[in-house]
Amino acid sequence: MRRWFFGVTLALIMVAPVVAVADEEGRASYLQLEVIDPYVDVRSGPGRGYPIFYVIEQGEKVDVLTRRPGWYEVRMANGRTGWSSASQISRTLQTTGEPADLPSVSYGDYLASHWRVGFNSGQFTAGELEDSDTFSFLVGYRPLSWMGLEAELGKVFGSEIKGELYSVNMLIEPFSDWKVSPLLIVGRGTMSIDSQPKLVPLEIGDEDFTQYGLGVNYYIGRNFVLRGEYRWSEVDTDNNSESLEVWKMGFSTFF
Repeated sequence: MRRWFFGVTLALIMVAPVVAVADEEGRASYLQLEVIDPYVDVRSGPGRGYPIFYVIEQGEKVDVLTRRPGWYEVRMANGRTGWSSASQISRTLQTTGEPADLPSVSYGDYLASHWRVGFNSGQFTAGELEDSDTFSFLVGYRPLSWMGLEAELGKVFGSEIKGELYSVNMLIEPFSDWKVSPLLIVGRGTMSIDSQPKLVPLEIGDEDFTQYGLGVNYYIGRNFVLRGEYRWSEVDTDNNSESLEVWKMGFSTFF
């Protein structure tokens, strides 16, 4: 008896209105979202076996009425209702410009399957490059909601040092559903550093390096993400291994 009651209760919860609230006149209002992808398919039922009877175009707004696992019932501007998958609803925006605030939809879902470009700047705080500044351009792709890849091209400059670096990094976000999301960075690259004047000896020249870092991503609206991070690098020199530390701040835009 208890199992039956629990099952019925759970089923009612799953199909209940997601964001329905009563306004001052007692009428139900629903979360309104704007489609930002080229289109969203609308099916006659909550499953891929149901036929597509309407396509919502980019820029149109929909009201979210109810949900089933992996599906949301939406009402379109023409008053008709249908069902869209959670993967497509994740690519919608609230009127505030933030991703859809719905169960099973997160910031990571919104950012997944997108290219991004950006930049960052910072300063080395330890190691042979201490007090040198750095500036980098970034190009990345996020295949999963919790993981991304990026290529980095950077410049290093100081009073007696100049150089450049290249790296490929993996970004891991275990809590990508948070608006402020902690970030783990693992990468491998190469750097070329020169001293000015040449008489100043440097252990680091043309070397490979491995880097690790901790950071935070902050979604700041529509197509922009702000990121702060601190990295530790191990540089493979001819004589031994040199350690570097650097902090960076920057932002990226995705499309």
